[in-house]
Amino acid sequence: MHKIVGLTAAAAILLFGAACSSSSEEAAPTNCTPTLGAADLASEGTLTIATNATLPPMQYVDESGDLAGMRVDLGKEIAKRLCLTTHFVNTEFEAQIPGVQGRRWDMIDTGMFYTEQRAQTVDLVPYEIQAVSVSVSQGNPEHISSVDDLAGKTIGVEAPGYEFDTFTALAKTFAEQGKAPLKVQTFRTNADAYQALSAGQVDGVSIVESVTSFYQKGGRFETAVKGINEAPLALGFAKNSKAAGEVARVLTAMREDGSLSTLFTKYGVTAYEGPIAVSTGPLAS
Repeated sequence: MHKIVGLTAAAAILLFGAACSSSSEEAAPTNCTPTLGAADLASEGTLTIATNATLPPMQYVDESGDLAGMRVDLGKEIAKRLCLTTHFVNTEFEAQIPGVQGRRWDMIDTGMFYTEQRAQTVDLVPYEIQAVSVSVSQGNPEHISSVDDLAGKTIGVEAPGYEFDTFTALAKTFAEQGKAPLKVQTFRTNADAYQALSAGQVDGVSIVESVTSFYQKGGRFETAVKGINEAPLALGFAKNSKAAGEVARVLTAMREDGSLSTLFTKYGVTAYEGPIAVSTGPLAS
């Protein structure tokens, strides 16, 4: 199991958020037979999972230097139920879709928002719900308490991504309404955006509420606005991947036996209520 030694969890998140080599493995169970063979996987006998470990408590590097968080726990349980060894690859979000398309890994497990456009390029399995939030420095020096208060502000986002799309659209709306411009400043990772917020280079950082709530507990930041553009999140797979169907089957079983609900409750995550299935277009309302 790869470790980043000698750093606190916070330092690891901030300093190593963009690293592309971190990995975590867990051996396959010995009492079952995999339903996915060598032709279905990047590496035979292993579910190779891409994540970006800069989003505590969902996926991050802990104080021991190990990958941790809700989505890491979820990925391990999925691999276990598929009778496969778990192998995580920690890489920036921008590389994840090309990587799964190129069969360098089997699954994207990183909190990827479901969009119809994204569903045209990769197969998606929706499983949780999140909304976009805005994190600001403790004390909220710019007095941001609503979406309208974001006019005239600079908000940092990881790009590309759902937050970037959300705030780019909002900036366009503000311009059409004649409001002060909203500047969307992009960063390679969410950790980089929080570093910029700490340095006073942006007025806020946009990411999902589970992450802004985590950072708020540290006392340096607080959630100023939440509940923006709520949507399902999904696991991602190469088009026509057998792994997508098998993971959807496992998640459905986890929903039915209550283990998925237990995991979500532990981390304060809202479950997706629609069918857990491979989806390639609009989701049923």
